[in-house]
Amino acid sequence: MTEPTARGDHSRAALARRIQLLQDFAEVMTGAPFSYAELIGALSVRDLSLRPSEWSQLVGGASGELPPGEVFAGLAGVFGVSASFLLEGGALPPALEAVTGPILSLRANRIRELADRHLVDLAPNVLDDVIAALAPLAPLRS
Repeated sequence: MTEPTARGDHSRAALARRIQLLQDFAEVMTGAPFSYAELIGALSVRDLSLRPSEWSQLVGGASGELPPGEVFAGLAGVFGVSASFLLEGGALPPALEAVTGPILSLRANRIRELADRHLVDLAPNVLDDVIAALAPLAPLRS
């Protein structure tokens, strides 16, 4: 499935999902959450920059001016994907496809931890019910 997000398209949510997927991919590969500082370090090697507010808008899917094309090319390079995947979606790159299981496990663990912190005092079965309700949403979308 391809979800275009080129300039002029309003599918910022699809772009944000792909960026979040790439952050999760980086976390699975390195064992640590991907940070803004890492991003800036990797972009600066390419003589590129991205303000914190711009990164926040991209990750959150907020409206606003998209960064220049060369920044998207730099972002794609940081994550080891093509700029067209980042901007347009499509099939998962082979490296991402190879770790979809660990990415889904990472996401499921985050949900369990969040639910455990916030729902543990409600009732013993509430956490299990929430996890069961979220299970159908698990497949990765690009």
